[in-house]
Amino acid sequence: MTTIGNHVVPTDQLQGALFDVDGTLIDSMPFFWPTWPTWGKLYDLTITEDDFYAYSGWPMPDILRDIYERQKGEKVDEAFVEKLLSDYKVIHERRMREVGPPDPIAATVAVARAHVAAGVPVVAATSGLRETVEAHLKEAGLLDIFPPDRIVTAADLPPSRGKPKPDIFLRAAELIGADPRRCVAYEDAEAGLQAAWRAGCQAVDVRDFESYPCPPALRRAMEKERGRRAWLQEEANGASASLPAQGA
Repeated sequence: MTTIGNHVVPTDQLQGALFDVDGTLIDSMPFFWPTWPTWGKLYDLTITEDDFYAYSGWPMPDILRDIYERQKGEKVDEAFVEKLLSDYKVIHERRMREVGPPDPIAATVAVARAHVAAGVPVVAATSGLRETVEAHLKEAGLLDIFPPDRIVTAADLPPSRGKPKPDIFLRAAELIGADPRRCVAYEDAEAGLQAAWRAGCQAVDVRDFESYPCPPALRRAMEKERGRRAWLQEEANGASASLPAQGA
């Protein structure tokens, strides 16, 4: 298990376990990828698989806005972003009907169920669209531990407060009455790891779990990301939150 940075929560102080969904609990990333270039063609946009993995962890509206604005060289308003998202949803939902649901990622699911068995509350903290996330968790047989009231999505936050900002993990910890500094967060995306770390959580990269599904484009993204984690320099400079003594 790879913890990012130096913050590790002792087992006897652990108050919560927070899980990303896409690419962490559910092997949905290869299912999402083909939708992107199909959507891009609607607007004469070019999207590669490397682009796709580079955006991992971002909220979908932010991704679509960024792709469009970067390639078109013009700013768009919220109404236009809603149109981009609506077009994306139509394409993705059609594809999901054709290929069926993605599989759970066994190694991470085992960790989640072990936390539940140990009495540690679990929460899903995801940039995914709620309707898609809930459907995937249901199809994977995980709604028993991640019911709708234990799921926090980017849409539950103020605009532009999704990952890599810490808000989603702070909200997830608040949901179970936990101190985020006494929570462990499981993530597969750089934006998510950064968000978890900035929230004060122990941040665990699930991509290092044994048998984690890791396609070549994801490996390339990982190599780039791990070589430029400037945000971790904050810790080296003494900016990370320290864990209070038990009972503080």
